[in-house]
Amino acid sequence: MKRTGGILTILIVSALFVGCATSSRDMTYMNQGFDELSNGNFQKAEEYLEKALAVNPDNLYAILNIGVVYQNTGRPEKAREMYQKVIDRESKSPASRSNKDWAIGEKLAEIAKKNLENL
Repeated sequence: MKRTGGILTILIVSALFVGCATSSRDMTYMNQGFDELSNGNFQKAEEYLEKALAVNPDNLYAILNIGVVYQNTGRPEKAREMYQKVIDRESKSPASRSNKDWAIGEKLAEIAKKNLENL
């Protein structure tokens, strides 16, 4: 984990329900995971994000967010793996919510690259 100025840098992204590419159930779990992650409840966030991925293993928002969970719970190799999945898929989907203003509207692959640099 990289600390900047004594504060752990975390990046969390979420999306509103986006098109038909995702089911409402996986996005519901993903958004619940995002909310828990935003509140620092990493264990609960991981549970919801795993549920989202069980419904839709290709949910790039959930993949990116579970990478954030791994990064912030001392599992950098797993975080790296999740970020790389997002990068490899060259996701152009945008983040509609984030705990970092710069990430709102940013492509998921670009966010994953920045997170990877912070590992």
